[in-house]
Amino acid sequence: MDTNLLIYRLKLLQKQLCEMAKDLGNLTDPEIVAVSEEADRLIVQLQKIRMNEYVGKKLCSGKSASALFADPQSAEEIGQERSALLLKHS
Repeated sequence: MDTNLLIYRLKLLQKQLCEMAKDLGNLTDPEIVAVSEEADRLIVQLQKIRMNEYVGKKLCSGKSASALFADPQSAEEIGQERSALLLKHS
C-alpha cells in the first residue's frame, strides 16, 4: 500500500477517534478500541515500509544492516545524557 494512502487513512482515523471520544466520553468503549486498533495496524504497516526503505538505502550505500541497530551506549548512558528516568523491570 502507498505510504500517502496510509497516512491519509491514519489522519481520517485520528479525526474519527477524536469525534468518538467527545461523543462517547469513554476511551474504553468497544467502538473506540476497534478504531484505535485499526490505527495501530496502519502505524505498524507504515513503520515497516519506512524501515524497509531505510534499510534498503543503507544497504545500497554499502553499510551493514546490523550496524543500523547497534547502539554503542547503554540505556543508562542515554538516559543520563537526556535526563531521563529509567526504570528497570526485574
